[in-house]
Amino acid sequence: MNSSPPTLSLRDRFYLGLLRFLARLPLAWLQRLGAGVGYLARFLPGITPVFVARRNLELCFPDQSKTWVQRTALACLQANAITFLEFAKCWGMPPAYSISMIRQVHGEDIFKRALAGGKGTIALVPHFGNWEFMNAWTNQFVHTTIMYKPTKEPGVDAFVHEARSRLDATLVATDESGVRALLKALKRNGFAAILPDHVPQIQGGVYAEFFGIETLSTVLASKLWQRTHCAVIVMFALRRAAGEGFDLYFQEPDADFFSDDINISVRGMNRTLENVIRLLPSDYQWAYKRFKETPNLLHVYDRERSPEFLKPHPASRHFQ
Repeated sequence: MNSSPPTLSLRDRFYLGLLRFLARLPLAWLQRLGAGVGYLARFLPGITPVFVARRNLELCFPDQSKTWVQRTALACLQANAITFLEFAKCWGMPPAYSISMIRQVHGEDIFKRALAGGKGTIALVPHFGNWEFMNAWTNQFVHTTIMYKPTKEPGVDAFVHEARSRLDATLVATDESGVRALLKALKRNGFAAILPDHVPQIQGGVYAEFFGIETLSTVLASKLWQRTHCAVIVMFALRRAAGEGFDLYFQEPDADFFSDDINISVRGMNRTLENVIRLLPSDYQWAYKRFKETPNLLHVYDRERSPEFLKPHPASRHFQ
C-alpha cells in the first residue's frame, strides 16, 4: 500500500489540484462551504443520498416523527459535506496542524491504558464525526496500521497517498494480505484502526442486530481480538463551532464484544456503534446503504415500496 500512485489523467490532476487548493483555505471557510453545499440537499429531496439517509433513519428510529427523520437526514447530508471538506484540509496540511486542531481529549486514560497493556490495540472507528483528524494525534504515541480501500478517483487517492506519507502510519489493503498485516502489527504491540460499520463480503461477516435489524456485519475486529486478546477501544472526534477544532473521544466497547462466541461479539460491536451514534445521530454517515444485506427485510432501498419485515421488528430505543 506504500507504492507510488499511478500516472494521473488530466481529470485526476484537476481533482488533485482542487484538493490542494481547498487545503489552503481556512478550516472555518471550508466548514461553512460544506454547510452551504449540504443545505442545498433540502431543495433536492429526491436525490439518492437524501433518500437513503431518510430510509435508514426510518428503520433505525421507528418511534421518531417524519419531521425528525427529514430534519436529521438533511443535517446528515450537511455534516457529510462538511466532513469531506475537512478531510481536504487535514490531508493537505502537516500532521502538526491536525494535532493542533484537537482541542480536548475525553477518555485519554482509556487510550493510554490500552497502549500500556503491551498486547496491541484495536481502535473501532465508526463513520461518525470526523475520523481523519485523529490519526496524527494517535501517531504521537504509537505506529498506526490502517486498512484503506482506494476510491474510484485516482486524484483523490494521490492526495491521500501524499498525506499518509507524512504520518507514521501504514496503509494496508482491504483483503487477506491486509488482515495478516493487522494481525502482525497487533502482535508487535501496534495500533490497528478499523472501520467497523461497512457491509463486508459474505465470507467476512455474520448477521447481527444493528438498531434491531439483522444485517451483515464484519467479523474482522472480533476475530482479531480472539486471536490476540489485545486491547480494544472506540475512537471518534466531534467538531466544535466553525474553525474551532475538534474534541477527541475514547470509550470502551460493550462487554459482549469480548465474547469467544463470534455472533455475540459482533452483536456487542454493533451495540457499541449504536451507543456512539445515539450521541449525535446527525453526524453519522446515514447515506450509506448499511442494510443492503439483510435476511429478514425486503425492499430496503426500493423507492416505490416500503420496507417489509419477514419477522417482527424489535423497535429501537427512542432517541431523546
